[in-house]
Amino acid sequence: MLLPFRAAALPADIADFTLTQAIAALRRRTIRPREVIAAAMRRHAENSHSGAFISAAYEVLLEGWAHDTAADAPLAPVSLHGMPIAVKDNVHVAGFANTAGTPGLAGFRPGRDATVIRRLREAGALLVGKTNMHELSLGVTSHNAHFGDVRNARDPSRLAGGSSGGSAVAVALGLAYAAIGTDTAGSIRIPAALNGIVGLRPTVGRYPADGVAPVSPTRDTPGPMARTVADVALVDQVITGSQRPIVPVRPERIRLGVVRGFFFEGLDVQVHQLIHAALQRLQDSGVQLIELRMPELGTLSETAGTAIGFAEFWPAMEHYLRTHDTGLSMADVARAAAGSDVRALIENFLAPGSPHGVTPEGYETALRTHRPALRRLFLEQFCRHKLDGIVLPTTIAVAGCLSSAGGVVELNESPVSANYAYLRNTLPASNAGLPGLTLPAGYTAQGQAVGIEIDGPPHADRQLLSIGLTLESILSVPARWQAAADYPPMAVLARATSAQGTSCRSAAAGSPASRFNRASTASAAARPIS
Repeated sequence: MLLPFRAAALPADIADFTLTQAIAALRRRTIRPREVIAAAMRRHAENSHSGAFISAAYEVLLEGWAHDTAADAPLAPVSLHGMPIAVKDNVHVAGFANTAGTPGLAGFRPGRDATVIRRLREAGALLVGKTNMHELSLGVTSHNAHFGDVRNARDPSRLAGGSSGGSAVAVALGLAYAAIGTDTAGSIRIPAALNGIVGLRPTVGRYPADGVAPVSPTRDTPGPMARTVADVALVDQVITGSQRPIVPVRPERIRLGVVRGFFFEGLDVQVHQLIHAALQRLQDSGVQLIELRMPELGTLSETAGTAIGFAEFWPAMEHYLRTHDTGLSMADVARAAAGSDVRALIENFLAPGSPHGVTPEGYETALRTHRPALRRLFLEQFCRHKLDGIVLPTTIAVAGCLSSAGGVVELNESPVSANYAYLRNTLPASNAGLPGLTLPAGYTAQGQAVGIEIDGPPHADRQLLSIGLTLESILSVPARWQAAADYPPMAVLARATSAQGTSCRSAAAGSPASRFNRASTASAAARPIS
């Protein structure tokens, strides 16, 4: 039987253990929870320039384990006992503010955990802090004008991706063994891919969504991020309450669709090379790849997603603010927004009466006609070809420069909208209500992470994770810290970058038209709800 990748070899540093490795070591009592917390806290101090956290509580947790009295208690079969877990700052954690990355909510402190967080606590997880994010989840870069930018874990001169950028970076740098993010249009999968980790967008409804600042309830879901598929599967077991372990599938039993006419068009050259090499390895190992034609995919996804996202944000946030007694209206939060990109999006597309807002009729058509048509398109392919999923590059470009946080990144030496580069491939599954799993496909010559995604049928999350275990074993992409044991801490890299100049070339701003190359201005502006 295939074993989860990296199950055997233990890194020298506890901070580099995977979640499942750390739990196994605790069971064997070769390490203690206090050592695990101390290792994550040390790594956090070494990488203070990463921008991963808005608030952290390592010292408090370490003090609470001063006597380690619970360390000798036997662990439950499905346990996160003593594991440092990070949480995106739009998911309620009692004892922390829930800012949603925006200054207007900096004083909001929910009195109780979201259900997802309560289940993690009940399994013994230690919640080390709230992670940084794109303001109000309305972007894909994790540029944050108030709390600071989140820096890519592999290259601090580059973007982390978003909107769950802080959660991805915290995991990739070893500041936490897993993290919770949220995904509306790609917010878990994009930063997971760009930072070389694993991220699961569950089927909407698989995880409770209470206690989460919303964007678009039709598409919103919290989800786990970790270093390996086995780690993500463990967190999924905890949240869903399943006692059944997720096991790999034999490669020859896996059938994956390939939609070259959409997902593989216009890729960055290095992304193209890595993804096609990954597909070849999968095929050589016995995975069956079936070529698909879905010419309506792009149009259906666009018509279904844009209207729903734009129409739902304002009323969903109003309801959230009122239900949780924040004392604020959405107008108050909008007035205090720090990011110019976020303010422009709200003023032009999301606020009531905005010039490019969605009419009630447009919303109903998208929800009742376009979205079901998109969903049928996927389901027909799954059924007709007996597919377990569809395989695709998670993003069409690598992480752009921090200087491109304003909305433009470089794709094959041409400037394109960041929303197009990072959301184009993740949007269809979100808009159709499918689960999606991203895992590392490899690294470019410059060390930038590239992700490969599997989108599965609705409610086939466990099967998706089983397939992920197999694919991860076949691809055998090295972990970041194992691949570069002498990789210096973020603080050293940040100083070097500052002294020597940025390690990546800024994307040319160009004319307004060039900023949205390969996507119309309206289309590119219509995709920041992540």
